[in-house]
Amino acid sequence: MSYLHPVRVHFSGHFRADVSTVNNDPAHFDNDNFRSNFQIPGATNGWWQPAGTGAWRLVDCKVTRACRADGSSTSDGAEDAAVDLAVREAADRSSAKMVDLDPDQQGVSMVFGLAIRLVDGQGRMVAQGDFESVAFFDLNFRRSSAGGPAGASAYYQSVLTNVGWDDPVGSLCLAQMKQASTPGFLSIKFITDQYVLGGQNRGYGRITGTIGPYLTGEPRTFVIGRHLTPGEQSGFAPVDCLLDHDRRKVLVDVGNALPVDVASGDFLQSSGSLTLAAGSAENAVALGPLDYTGTGDFAKSAGVYELPTGRTLTDAELATLTVHPLRLQSQPDGANAPVDIMAESDDGVYVRAERFVLRLDPGISESTVLIATRFGLPFAGATPRLQVQPFSLPDTSPLPMTTIDAKTGADGRATLTVTAVDPGRLRGFIDGQVYAITFSLLESDTVPSDFDPGNFISLLMFSGMMAPASPGWDHVHPIFEQYSHLYPRPHGPDPYAPFAGLPPSHPVVNLDDYDSVVGFARHIARALALPIDHPNHMPVTRDLSGAKRVLLLNWLSDVGTDGKPKRTGAPAVVVATQATVATPAQPVRFAAKAFGVRRELIRHAPASEG
Repeated sequence: MSYLHPVRVHFSGHFRADVSTVNNDPAHFDNDNFRSNFQIPGATNGWWQPAGTGAWRLVDCKVTRACRADGSSTSDGAEDAAVDLAVREAADRSSAKMVDLDPDQQGVSMVFGLAIRLVDGQGRMVAQGDFESVAFFDLNFRRSSAGGPAGASAYYQSVLTNVGWDDPVGSLCLAQMKQASTPGFLSIKFITDQYVLGGQNRGYGRITGTIGPYLTGEPRTFVIGRHLTPGEQSGFAPVDCLLDHDRRKVLVDVGNALPVDVASGDFLQSSGSLTLAAGSAENAVALGPLDYTGTGDFAKSAGVYELPTGRTLTDAELATLTVHPLRLQSQPDGANAPVDIMAESDDGVYVRAERFVLRLDPGISESTVLIATRFGLPFAGATPRLQVQPFSLPDTSPLPMTTIDAKTGADGRATLTVTAVDPGRLRGFIDGQVYAITFSLLESDTVPSDFDPGNFISLLMFSGMMAPASPGWDHVHPIFEQYSHLYPRPHGPDPYAPFAGLPPSHPVVNLDDYDSVVGFARHIARALALPIDHPNHMPVTRDLSGAKRVLLLNWLSDVGTDGKPKRTGAPAVVVATQATVATPAQPVRFAAKAFGVRRELIRHAPASEG
């Protein structure tokens, strides 16, 4: 049942995404034509935050409501000690990092290296776990009247792994959660919105989320349930629902779906009288009204509700919703009848990829799972179909090799394997190429990326390269120089003074300078060798191919008679390099000029890297 479970806690607070906006523009990757004013904010083309470090942090977050197995809930710490626990990052590591996949795909920004703790008022740890890296989903730019990034939102759903419990502090909710979940795991979903681009709170936004049990075999990045999507031009985003057969309830998550009123505080803007219904649009059976507009309610509920309120589903209602699409209907004041604002597909079919962002070097294969459901149950025996297309280049671009099971199994799953080939240097100064892998089922007219525009797999396929057997600074400098340009505060000129009236900053290491790099060589080598999920992995952007990583590590370790990496490498002799520092396999790992396979460049996304 994942986070959509009767036993759960909701939390709210703020986050900070200290992203760099220099790398938003593909032209800024061109070393030969890079200008220093690209590192200055504003109309100089450095965008709004050229001095960002990539850090992503939780700020002043706390548990706002505890929900228990009998359906009861409370926001009073005297009734359940989970309420008001602080939700913090781990204290034993550097901050998590926010990463785009590519300048041509900024629609699946990913959080790496986050750990989450529940801490009581005395600073004692109650529970903690590692957030499995994931990208946001369902980016909605029309969430509020604020417009732009401040009016946008997205959600991240994943699991906490290596979960450890200390003292549940007398909380019935947490005790039940620990008992219900697979040992070592919890499920988590959080929504980020109200991002601020200027002033004292620049780089901060609101975060609202839910933590619940994780059950073995569940998807980690989405709910096997019922999925409703809105019309294309509405201000709404998709809604997830889950039928709790045992309790005869429907759990409804509208947290990222309904508009918010930024000026009025922590609650959802009224979209009329909302009712969840099942059946055809003309003869839908109402399952209960949604009471969603209470003051402060969003912070306490994260937009998750149980229906029907005050009773259970009747046999007739249960029979209807089991085989008919769910609908969320609105009836504005004075209207004669409700209208659908979002609905399931007519045939109830939904397909998602568990792992929906891939980074691959040439010759490397990795797999993900497509999971097909029909009215919330596994769709067995369905025939998957795939289409692969590049984001920004002609269809003649080299395509990856893909294989997939001929039919979904009894669990509705089919394994998709993607093998990267060398796409060459079609974008010149930007490594690799980005592809969208869309999918559908032969047995259904529902095309997932049409039904939900963000529902496809994003693939970054790196270029191959040849490298000197004994590289010198002349060979590695162009790689270091590009990161110095794109991340000036940690890796650029010293001193770096982007903001008038503020003192200059001093980068950790100037990657454009041989002596600076050599003086920091041991630290750079250690960071380059770290797993991609580690918060100190280098580069922050996770856009360095395995071949280039090997080249840099070879240069750093092959010192001359002076004990320093060489200024000049061996001429002419070249060897093919391969990704020997491989990205570790894991269930989920993620990060446009295309969003929903639409060719619109997404810049300054509120939950994204800028």
